[in-house]
Amino acid sequence: MAFTKQSINGFLVANETYTLPSSATTEYSSVIDFLKWRYKGNQNEYATFTFNASAVSGTNLDIALYGSNTEAGTVKYLLKDAVVADITATGTVAGVIDIKAYPAPYYFLAWTADGDESANTIAVGVITI
Repeated sequence: MAFTKQSINGFLVANETYTLPSSATTEYSSVIDFLKWRYKGNQNEYATFTFNASAVSGTNLDIALYGSNTEAGTVKYLLKDAVVADITATGTVAGVIDIKAYPAPYYFLAWTADGDESANTIAVGVITI
């Protein structure tokens, strides 16, 4: 899979939908290689992450941001836990991050379920300039 990208009002909007895990495990998005860390002095560089689960069968979904030194994400490292508050039901939730605070060559979003969520999906969006 790969994110589908489009330009909307000067923003890059990337979207992808995933089937949630069938057990209490962590799964990852496709590589996010389009968030570029650019030096602009002390200016912040924000990215917005949106999530919409079709349903949540268990208690919640935990969402985190990981980095990796490789595009394949062979070794991932946790950059930010709780990108958004735990997702407990359907509906879009969003989190905004100053990406300059979490530099990495490549990014991945992760979701951890506390049970079987395989009947459900999650739509993920990344919005940046």
